[in-house]
Amino acid sequence: MTIHAYNQLYLSKASRSVGNMLHDAVVEFDISGTDFLKRFIQSDIAEQFESGNPKYIAGKSGLELFLEVMEKTTGKSYNVEIIKSYERSPEYWVGWVLTHYQWYSGRTFKSILDTVSHDEIIGLYGTLHEADVQKSYEVLDAHFANSESKLKTVRKQCGLTQEALSNESGVSLNTIRAYERKSKDIDKAQFDIVMRLAKALKCNVSEFLD
Repeated sequence: MTIHAYNQLYLSKASRSVGNMLHDAVVEFDISGTDFLKRFIQSDIAEQFESGNPKYIAGKSGLELFLEVMEKTTGKSYNVEIIKSYERSPEYWVGWVLTHYQWYSGRTFKSILDTVSHDEIIGLYGTLHEADVQKSYEVLDAHFANSESKLKTVRKQCGLTQEALSNESGVSLNTIRAYERKSKDIDKAQFDIVMRLAKALKCNVSEFLD
C-alpha cells in the first residue's frame, strides 16, 4: 500500500499549479516540455512536491513555480507580467496528470519520466484527458509493469531472488522491492546501500543505477 506524501485535499491545488507551470513554460515561454521537466527535476522543486511541502503543494502558483525553476537552474531572475488566464492545453494536462500519478504511486517525478517520457504522455492526451484519472493511473502503471528496473535485470542475471539479495547485501527486502518497482529512486540511495548491493551482485554500481 502506497503511503501518500500529503493529504488528497491538497492534490487538486498541487496538480493545477504544476499543470499551469508546464503550460507557462511551453506555451507562454516556448521552452521544450521535455527540457523544462528536466529543469523541474534538477531544481529541488520536484522533491518539494514529492515530500508534500505545504509551501509548494498549496502555496505557489504555476507562474511562481516556473520562475523558481528557471532561477534555480539558470541563475537568472525573470521579470514577467502575471498570466491571468490558462487554457487547458495538452501541456497543462501533462503537468496535471504527472502530479496526480506521483501522488498516487509515490514514485519520483524522475522515475516516472524515465519510464514514460513527456512526449509519450502528450500522446495519451487524446484518449485520457476526459477520462477518469483512475484510467490514467492504470495506463501509467502498465508502463511500469512492462519496464524492468536495471537492478531487477542485474539481480535476475545473477540468479538471485529479492530475498537472497537482501540476505547477501543486508539491505532490507522492502527497500529492494521499492527500488525494483521504482517507487524509490535508487539514484538517491545512500552510498553504503549502493556499495552493499554492488558487492552482493558482483558488479559495478553503474550497471544498476538508473
